[in-house]
Amino acid sequence: MASSFFPLCGVYDDYLNNNSSQSLGGLLSWTLRRVLYLMSKIFVSGRVSLFFMIFIIGLTFGFTDKSHLKWRVHLSWSVLHALAHISSALLVLLFVECMAEFVMKEGIIASQNAGNAPQSLSTGLASSIFDEYNAHFSHVLEDFHIVGNSTIFQPSQGILQSCRTDERMYEKLSSAFSWLYREAPLLKTALAVFDLPGAIGSTHLEMCKVLCAGDSPCTWSNEFMIYQQIDRLTILKYLSAIGLYFVIFAVPIAGNVFGSWLALSLVVFNCQYDEGFSSLRMEHYKNWLKFKIDSNGDLEMFAIGLKRVPKHWMKDPQWVGHRKEGAVTAPSWSLKTPSKWVPWRQSKKFLPEVIDHLKIKAESS
Repeated sequence: MASSFFPLCGVYDDYLNNNSSQSLGGLLSWTLRRVLYLMSKIFVSGRVSLFFMIFIIGLTFGFTDKSHLKWRVHLSWSVLHALAHISSALLVLLFVECMAEFVMKEGIIASQNAGNAPQSLSTGLASSIFDEYNAHFSHVLEDFHIVGNSTIFQPSQGILQSCRTDERMYEKLSSAFSWLYREAPLLKTALAVFDLPGAIGSTHLEMCKVLCAGDSPCTWSNEFMIYQQIDRLTILKYLSAIGLYFVIFAVPIAGNVFGSWLALSLVVFNCQYDEGFSSLRMEHYKNWLKFKIDSNGDLEMFAIGLKRVPKHWMKDPQWVGHRKEGAVTAPSWSLKTPSKWVPWRQSKKFLPEVIDHLKIKAESS
């Protein structure tokens, strides 16, 4: 849903124009207004984003437990849950796009224009990770290559026959390393794959140059025909690179939104017990069922619960449930002390209690 808004060209300049003092109140006010504006754009002119918004609302509606809720409360609570996730996604969208333009505007990274010529940024650190490697770390592999080809590793006249195989294997590895280091651009290519800030910066400028041509609106909306002028490879490259940063920030926020929703569902609406307690991973408040068929054929069900589960145990000295070979012992339910282990500290809160009882009468023949 958020990917349909990429890129937000000029979003950082819009923030500076609306919060020139860079105060916290101005930041919160600008963020709230822009999130609401983006959400309104989804309803007014969105296509793919509108489809995913309706899909998310339907998904949350189906997930919400309606056993203790009226249909109006069920619908409202589901829509609020969906809007919280959508607002979080739009919030992360604003953040990553602002950071993408911030690092370029402040010269933290040096981007490249369409002609692959580095732009002049006074405070730029490097145009790529490979430039940083050449400036500070290239001598490490160079020294290793020199040592690997020195006479220290050359075979001596008196080398044993059993070492000849290891010697030839080392020569092949040394030759392969030399070819990869000097001939093939393996290192540069590998570092370029992880050079996400440089890739995001250069691609962002390239896309915004096309989208903003001729004073076209390009910050909060893009002309469809102008957007079609950008090749799909460029769009895929940009979405793949900035999508990694988007996921890093969106996942923990979405987890907090879902956890808060579960907590409010438990406390306020008395629903989502299974999801809420499994997420809390609490070892207390456990229960189990026991069934009994009496002499009349009636089925009785007892729900037995423990409010607190002991954490420390010790062996019960009164336990007599040892089974010896050939010995006939009574069933465990008839024993006075059927359990081998008892709580280390006795307390009433550890005692089981019947929390529910159900009896089904047998049909008379």
